[in-house]
Amino acid sequence: MSIILDLIGSVVIAAFVILIGLRLNQTIAGNADSSSANVNVQESMVDIVRSIEYDFRKIGYGVPEDQNAIIDTGLTSITFKSDIDNDGTLDVVEWYTGPPITGFPNDSVRVLYRRVNGGTPVGAALGVTGFHLKYLNQDGAPAQSLGSIYIIETTLQVESPYKVQDQVITDQRYEDMGYAVAFWRQTRLASRNIKRHG
Repeated sequence: MSIILDLIGSVVIAAFVILIGLRLNQTIAGNADSSSANVNVQESMVDIVRSIEYDFRKIGYGVPEDQNAIIDTGLTSITFKSDIDNDGTLDVVEWYTGPPITGFPNDSVRVLYRRVNGGTPVGAALGVTGFHLKYLNQDGAPAQSLGSIYIIETTLQVESPYKVQDQVITDQRYEDMGYAVAFWRQTRLASRNIKRHG
């Protein structure tokens, strides 16, 4: 009888040890996925910000004094002229967001597109959930016309397409998990050439 009780006790203790091990493995895997998602979101943000800053700082570069540098504006899009590739020829550059992408748990995920001279749009980043532009005059007030735009305020938010475990609260149901998020706002992006308006 004593041997049977020892065996039952051993099985119960072994089961607890196995459960603790499985739980630890699940937590480590969740933290690794969360860290990876955060790194991916941050890297995507850095790549897109570099491209946006490069293009936006060249708005109006090479544009004659009697022409508008900015052709069209929208809350989530902009079209402007610039000699973007320094070849002596004016280019028309567009930045805009595409429609939400289906098939991901995060239904707000979009692609931010860049198109030069009406060519094929190139996806600059996947995972963009917010891309908003605000156009200001030289005093920092909202611009009333294309010719009065001196400053562009850019807001960008990138999220992971899949939910990730919180690294602090590891005991979460999938429904309670969130997305890895990175946020960037350039409040005073002004090109030296943007003031070349007709």
